[in-house]
Formats: sequence, structure tokens, C-alpha cells
Amino acid sequence: MRTRQRGDYSQSALVLGTAQFGGAYGIANRTGVPGETASERILATARELGVTHIDTARAYGDSEQRIGAVDHGLSVITKVAPGGDVRAGVDASRAALRATGPLTILLHRAADAGVSWSELRKCLDTGEADRVGVSVQSPDELRRVLDLPDLGYVQLPCNILDRRWLDIDLAARPELVVTVRSAYLQGLLVAGTSVTWPHLPDGDRDAVVATLDKLAADFGREGRADLCLAYLFSLPWVTSLVVGAETEEQLRANAELIDREPLTAGQREQVLAALPEMPVELLDPSRWSK
Repeated sequence: MRTRQRGDYSQSALVLGTAQFGGAYGIANRTGVPGETASERILATARELGVTHIDTARAYGDSEQRIGAVDHGLSVITKVAPGGDVRAGVDASRAALRATGPLTILLHRAADAGVSWSELRKCLDTGEADRVGVSVQSPDELRRVLDLPDLGYVQLPCNILDRRWLDIDLAARPELVVTVRSAYLQGLLVAGTSVTWPHLPDGDRDAVVATLDKLAADFGREGRADLCLAYLFSLPWVTSLVVGAETEEQLRANAELIDREPLTAGQREQVLAALPEMPVELLDPSRWSK
């Protein structure tokens, strides 16, 4: 699998998301939480495929504990619980993960940076972290955290329908790791018309799915999943994608798609011209229940 270099930090194009290890994550989840044996197989397969990092968080149920119970040999990115004490959170994460080396540690909520950033930075000095960063929800949050001292990593939600990030220019920050989550919009883009899309009428949903299918066919992609990943890697500031897996088979399928070539700049423009703008209430899963 391809790896991406950002300064002295190297990360595979696919980062294995493990929210599924702590709960039935994703609106299209049909298999629930993987059992212990399945989780071990997923982690072993990730290493076999060349995945270098896995992504977790204190807020992901017992995901950290389940990862820590396996001798997986992968680097770990975790997030301090929103509103939590950084020192206590880092200690709890390291204990659960059975970490002996440095982690990549993020604040789970950008709003915590004002009071928690200086404490998080200390983890660089102690060697508990190789990079520190922030998980953001919007372009405005990203802009607010970019000037934090020692910021080396950001994670943000983006997908083929989300135009909010198109004005982002990180050319002046070549050392910054930018990892994108929610590439499939928590499974909606793969599930297509088989599930209800929050805050979007079924007729509009069907039109969007039909357009995505046509674009995938026109570009010679294998389907909507392939199109969605190839679109994100066409954005010049994307380092890697966090993609979860409920099964070993899903992980292998995603790894195969991620190894394909991204869309060209011209194809990306065709995508933007063909798709309508979507309501932010759909693009932001935190608003789905409201």
C-alpha cells in the first residue's frame, strides 16, 4: 500500500478506523460490532496489507481496550475525550492500548484547544506522542486551529458531496498530516437508495445516487465506493483516509480501491459540475438526530 510522507511522519494511504470495535458504527451497519476473533483478523489483515496506522478514541466505547488486547504491530492514533482532562485521558489511553512507544494524540473536539492544547503539547516533550493535533468538524474550525504551535495532524470529515472544503489551501503546510474521515458519509454513499438519507427527500437521494453511478461508469471506476475514494485523493491536501471495516472482507475491498489511481483534476471538476450542493444538515452527521 502507498505511504505518504509529511516531514518525518509516514502514514499509509489507508488508516484503519476502529469506531466499529466499540459500537455498531455507521447508518448502514448491518453486522454490528465485530467479535474478538473477527477484530483480531481485521488487525492482522491490516498489517498484511501494508496499513501503518489505526485510528481510535477514548469516546469509541471499548475500542482502545480491544486494540490493546492484540499484538497488532501498528501505530495508533487516538483522541482525548471531549471536555476531558488531557493528562488523565492520555494515561487512560496508554493503559488501555498497552502502549510502550509514542502515540499520535488528537483533541477530539476543536473547542477544547483553548484550554487543553498546552497540556497536549507536553506529550511531545515526554515522548508519549510523536505528533499532536485536532479533530475538526468544519472549515472554520480548521482555520482556527492552524496556528496552534506544534500542530502536526488534523482529521476532518469530507466526502464527494461536501463542497465546504474546496477553498482550503494548505500548500504552505507541507508537513501537516491531513487525514479525512467519513469518506462514505457513514455508509450512506455505498448504501445508496437502500437507506433513508437524513435531511434529503428520497427523490433527491435517488437522483444523486444515479449521478454518482453514471460518473463512476463514465470514469471506468468499479462503483460508487471507488469513485468516492478516488475523488478524495484528487484533493491535493489529503494525506490519508480513515476507513473502518466491520469485516476482513470489507478491509480488503477498501485497500484494493485505495491503491487505485485518484481522479484527475479534470474529472474532479466534472464531478463538481454534475452534483448539486447538499444541505449541511446531511453533510454533518452530528445534525442527523436533530
